[in-house]
Amino acid sequence: MVELGRKRSVAITGALGNLAGKLIPHLLQQQSTPRIVGLDLHAPNAHQLALFHRLAMENSIDGRPPSIEFIPCDLTDWQDRRWRDIVEEVDAVVHFAARNPYPEATWDEVGASLDMTLHVAQAAADSPTVDRFVFATSNHVMGRYKDAPLADQVGAGELRPDSEPGVGTVWHTGLQWMDSTPYATAKFAGERLCRALAERSDGATTFVCVRIGWCQPGENRRETLSASGSPTLQLGTLPAGIDPADFARSDRWFREMWLSNRDFVQLFERAIRVEAEDWPSPFLLVNGMSANRGMKWNLDETKRWLGYQPQDDVYAEE
Repeated sequence: MVELGRKRSVAITGALGNLAGKLIPHLLQQQSTPRIVGLDLHAPNAHQLALFHRLAMENSIDGRPPSIEFIPCDLTDWQDRRWRDIVEEVDAVVHFAARNPYPEATWDEVGASLDMTLHVAQAAADSPTVDRFVFATSNHVMGRYKDAPLADQVGAGELRPDSEPGVGTVWHTGLQWMDSTPYATAKFAGERLCRALAERSDGATTFVCVRIGWCQPGENRRETLSASGSPTLQLGTLPAGIDPADFARSDRWFREMWLSNRDFVQLFERAIRVEAEDWPSPFLLVNGMSANRGMKWNLDETKRWLGYQPQDDVYAEE
């Protein structure tokens, strides 16, 4: 069992988005995070602020509630001291922010997203306080493994973080063809940046890149997973000329990368807090899915180095 390490103050980018909206309430209910700073282009509304402050007040740490604050800022602007100053104060940074966080993002959008990753990762590596950077990368870095010829090279549980990248998923939603190559390229570049910065830091800042499966907004129920491949895309009736076997393969591919809400928050809390003394290097690249039976994704490194223990399975009976 990999034990959790010390408490860490955390800055979370994309703080008003889907993933941060799950992680921040979870951290506010733990004893692990005395200070959380949300970084986002926009400020939270009154309802959001009230919810976060209520959760903080319900969880006193040593008699005091955890600190929660939000800083509106522009992560694409290296000169914006609003976010730069925060990164020079906290112990850890979790980077979710993207101009468009969904796989249909355009090249213009992913260019801005990559700028954010470059800026925040570099600032974290330069920070006198940050010793952990967690980057939310994506299953789409390996999306070509959905189809032949790469699909024929891996069986159940054989798609590992160190497998040859297969950047970009191509699929049909029933209404249109989709290709996530732009989105996946920015994520792959972010992984390589984190690797380089970890090596340069010689362990002063450790980096964890999590290839997240499919963690839908809101309740994230297994019943709402589908071959649409994205919560922003509508699933249509299969048109003539599209092979039903291809459509069925896409449906299974997206379902079997499900990451439930409770598995997601467990995984990211561990990525923030687990100490790195026993890691093979200052850089970890891991898969982030629930324990979905028959999936091609391999979770051995996630379990070994982070102590991740997924609780859910997309095929489990209710």
